[in-house]
Amino acid sequence: MDPQLRDEHRQLLEKNQKQLLTYGTSGFREESKYLKFVGWRVGIFIGQMSKNTTLKLGVMITASHNKIIDNGFKIVPPKGGMLSIEEEQNIEIFYKSEEIVQSETQYDTGIVYVGRDTRPSSESLCQIVLDGIKEAGAIGINLGIVTTPQCAFLVYATNLGLVNQIESNQQFFVEYFCNIFLQLIKNPIKGTLVIDGAEGVGGIWIKYFQEKLANVLTIQRINYGDEPHLLNDGCGSEFVQKEKKLPKNFVYDPNYRYASLDGDADRLVYYYFEQNKLQIIEGDRFAILFAMYIKQQLQKKPDLKLSIGIIQTAYANSASTKYITENLGIYAKYAPTGVKYLHRVAHEFDIGIYFEANGHGAVIYKDHVLSQLKEFELFELELFLKLSNQAVGDAIINILMTEFLLNKLEITIQDWLLIYQDYPALSTKLYVKNKQIIKTNYEETSLIEPIDLKQKVDEIMSKYDNSYRTCIRPSGTENVVRIHSEGPQVEIVKEIDFRINELLKSYMEI
Repeated sequence: MDPQLRDEHRQLLEKNQKQLLTYGTSGFREESKYLKFVGWRVGIFIGQMSKNTTLKLGVMITASHNKIIDNGFKIVPPKGGMLSIEEEQNIEIFYKSEEIVQSETQYDTGIVYVGRDTRPSSESLCQIVLDGIKEAGAIGINLGIVTTPQCAFLVYATNLGLVNQIESNQQFFVEYFCNIFLQLIKNPIKGTLVIDGAEGVGGIWIKYFQEKLANVLTIQRINYGDEPHLLNDGCGSEFVQKEKKLPKNFVYDPNYRYASLDGDADRLVYYYFEQNKLQIIEGDRFAILFAMYIKQQLQKKPDLKLSIGIIQTAYANSASTKYITENLGIYAKYAPTGVKYLHRVAHEFDIGIYFEANGHGAVIYKDHVLSQLKEFELFELELFLKLSNQAVGDAIINILMTEFLLNKLEITIQDWLLIYQDYPALSTKLYVKNKQIIKTNYEETSLIEPIDLKQKVDEIMSKYDNSYRTCIRPSGTENVVRIHSEGPQVEIVKEIDFRINELLKSYMEI
């Protein structure tokens, strides 16, 4: 099977002038017709990997917010989260190798859970992964249709001993988080929350939360997965955020709150519509809302010393960073673009909060934090942190955390948006022949090479005060250079963007 699939894979890539795949933040992701061989090799790799641990592993088959013809594979480590850099390199080498080398393993077998989204290609790709796991001598267990965070949490929860027989108890995900939420909510939350499920798996699973929480939270679902062939089509968080448009089936009511998930339910945006204008709550504001509450609670016990950090990318609006550091007094740290980088840096703090602008994020904490909160009798904060999915960023669970905070702090979506004012920002991209000549610092906030290009950029920026900035970086997925500029006045931001683009056009081959 391996040589046949490998040859088919190569022929498809050559025919369509595609390169071999790389394992990135989203795992392996590509148009589904290219993925049979990749899925087979992923199954064998993780099957072998599972035989070197007593813990369970996972694979999620999804392409998140991508178009429906795409799909992908993301490996779930024992604690959820992301693979290490070394493990990412190993799986890429294994996928690209000519022959499979069956290495020595510590145990005779292992267990791998495999989840999938609702894409037409997901079921057949799931079977290929399961066949690969079996080929490696491990046991593959089909979780069926689950969200990406749900798959990660079920692996994590099983390894912690929170649940047994995961294969027959995917509902544990709903029960676990709903029980915590019900302990936090003292009275029914006013108004109705409308959740756009992107016609994906999140819309399906929201139904169970809707039923379980009916006495305290009124949820109305739209685009909830009954038309899976329209996945991410005119709906979902990616559509709302990037297109700045309302999702299909939107009905306005001034008493409603609105939220959109992405296709696999790990991204989230809130928004409201007023005077024919769409106002969107993006990732930075979730981080600040969560941090405000955590800081308020910890201030009740000054003797309790816990470090808090908010992790952002170069795309985070500078006004949010200024508010975090100056108003909240919380440390803000940059990480490279990609949730895997933010997740790793967040572990440096006792309580780490990370969100990308696209609404993908989480609150994670070190093992000792909950016991210290209990010792200092901060029981509500203990429950709030327990409510956070520790395995990975989770849009559905972040909705529960958000609804608790809006209710607890007695603020509306409009109030939330007014906590600080974003600087005007402009993000553009330039198609180039060789993006690799562009080198940045680790955090991607400053250009390092080419040196003469950096000098010209610095010369342009020297004409503006320090409240303006521009970031230039090579795209991780396209042959483009991305430019992000921002500052207090929109006309000056446009001017900076134009001048940087013109400089790059004259400097690079396009």
